[in-house]
Amino acid sequence: MNTLILKNISKIYSINKAKEFYALKNVSLTFPSSGLHGVIGKSGSGKSTLINIIANIDKPTKGTITLNGNQYSKRNKHKFYQEKVSIVFQQYHLLERLSVIDNVALPLLIKRINKKQAYKLSREALEYVNISETLFNQKCSTLSGGEKQRVAVARAIVNKPKILICDEPTGALDSSNSIDVLNILKDYSKHTLVILVSHNLQLINNYCDRIIELSDGKVINDYYKNKISYQKDKEHKYRKSLSSWVSKIAFNNFKKRFKRHLFVFISLVISILMANVVSGFLNGKDSAIKNACYRQFDFGVGTVSEEEYVSNSGLLKLVKSVRPDYFSLSQDAYISTIFDICLNYSAILPQNPQILYDDEEIKDLTYNPIYSFEDQHINKKLFIKGSVPSLDTLYEVVVNKKAYEKIKRIIKKDPINEPLSIKYSLEVNYVSEYGDVISDSFIYDIKSRIVGVVDELSYLSTPKIYYSYTALESYMQDYLLVNLSTYYANDISWYDQIKNAEYHSYISSYSYLLFLKDYRYKNYLFDVDIFKSDLVFTSNSLVIADSLVNFLDVARYALLLFLIISLIGTILISSIIAFTNYSEDRRNSAILSSLGAKNSEISDIYLNESIITSFLSLLFSFALSIPISSLINKIVYKKLSVNNLVCIPFFKFLGIPFLYPFIFLVGVLFITLISTLLPISFSKRNSIKEELQNND
Repeated sequence: MNTLILKNISKIYSINKAKEFYALKNVSLTFPSSGLHGVIGKSGSGKSTLINIIANIDKPTKGTITLNGNQYSKRNKHKFYQEKVSIVFQQYHLLERLSVIDNVALPLLIKRINKKQAYKLSREALEYVNISETLFNQKCSTLSGGEKQRVAVARAIVNKPKILICDEPTGALDSSNSIDVLNILKDYSKHTLVILVSHNLQLINNYCDRIIELSDGKVINDYYKNKISYQKDKEHKYRKSLSSWVSKIAFNNFKKRFKRHLFVFISLVISILMANVVSGFLNGKDSAIKNACYRQFDFGVGTVSEEEYVSNSGLLKLVKSVRPDYFSLSQDAYISTIFDICLNYSAILPQNPQILYDDEEIKDLTYNPIYSFEDQHINKKLFIKGSVPSLDTLYEVVVNKKAYEKIKRIIKKDPINEPLSIKYSLEVNYVSEYGDVISDSFIYDIKSRIVGVVDELSYLSTPKIYYSYTALESYMQDYLLVNLSTYYANDISWYDQIKNAEYHSYISSYSYLLFLKDYRYKNYLFDVDIFKSDLVFTSNSLVIADSLVNFLDVARYALLLFLIISLIGTILISSIIAFTNYSEDRRNSAILSSLGAKNSEISDIYLNESIITSFLSLLFSFALSIPISSLINKIVYKKLSVNNLVCIPFFKFLGIPFLYPFIFLVGVLFITLISTLLPISFSKRNSIKEELQNND
């Protein structure tokens, strides 16, 4: 029965546009299904080209190849050769870092043969070529030349090929090993077609059943020495399996190139950590800013004034602030519902009065009102030392942490329960309707005891002393303008004088104070659009909040820029290393191709190698993200008093459990896919023949 038919096979190489070289010219040969067929000829005769074409390592320029009645074509080339043809190389072409048995099992695993069966057949093949069982699990790099060649033969015959091609299998061996290998091939040729190329004419004459001689690309001699009797080999039924050989090689490559992959690992870890920090920052920023702003003890205190146009001609518009009409303001349903509208006494008692301890002035402290020390008006959670004043009185005050530390440094002891003198004086002149000038003095001299300390937002915060506004208002109601009262023969208090002042008068402070009626209304303070267009609401808390937002926006852009740079760097590093790995392993890739592996499977080796690095980077990064985010939050809290700024949504994102890590997994796999396969796809791919020759 004819197994292999070559008809008019030619291989032409173009030397230049005008000249061609025929490595083979119209070669026609017929091979039976068994026997040891020797191919001889001088160097350049075409014998290597002939067997490379039979083994699908090279392509014929012209002619047809038929195997058991099936003609070769580009469409069926992979199955045509994977199922039927194996080759034994002169230089062995083993995967040196794999074990002996792994090398032999590889052709079966590539065909997705059941792993258990593949290794059973591999042991049988190794025993057939006289490889000791003690060598089965050794790396091929540790073997002698003769052992390597026998392993190469075992690998070639393990999948029971119809054709076994041997390219100078004894060229690198001594005479003893050469005889051993040829005895194995001779025995195997009893049931399989074996085509042998060798320069050793003595061995060819002694062992071959047929001798084919080539010269200048043509068959010049073809004769049978022995009659070939075919012995049918036992057919094997293979059990298919999904077990992959790709992952095993990828893992071996990963271990081999661990230091190289460490660069990718580090760059990926940095990128993933940055992405987690940025995501956590974007996720936690708004909530952190609001919660941080709530941590101002005077949050909920503001002023409302009205804008009055002095001039509105042309491009120039002059505007001045005046105190709004109280009746109109109180009629605003929203304002009157959530705010207490109060007189502003800052014209006669500013925020920077003289503050003394034992007649020693303490500078840079501000004196700030809160409506009341009752529970509904304050955030008691901010107290870190001392207690809340028991009554609304001017004789008990609360200080923030900055003021506490400043006073403590100056008086050199704990300020709690220590008295401070708050002093301010002002002389005011009034002109009566009769033209008389009446002068009165406002003298504020209060001894206040520090009873509590609050830890509030430190960003742009100053050392502050907080007092009760309700206590101040009682004080103002009782404090008479003596001279003015005598002049009009009527008791006139500072409360009355400020309440009845003209809306544009300096003493009106050009505004009213607004205090939240209940601390639970705190969210409404952020809604600046609630006010009428001619009213202007000002809150120091909101000014700090806006400044904090702007500062963190700058930080956000900086983080995003760094993230983009790190991602680009990671992709470049991954691409360079993937390309380097692929280029370094061209020989191994060619070997795998010669064993029947598809190009996509070979690419998968490097993809899997990269995925191992990516997966380890992802696990390490996510584990590291928790302490890193905690550390960042601690630093930010220490510097700005903003808590939980970085809040990574590990467990729930957009309301979906574990969506966040899933998105990251998909993203990392996508980056790995692009950075690995793209450079490989653009790399120049030589033929299997060229790759094997370049690396011999």
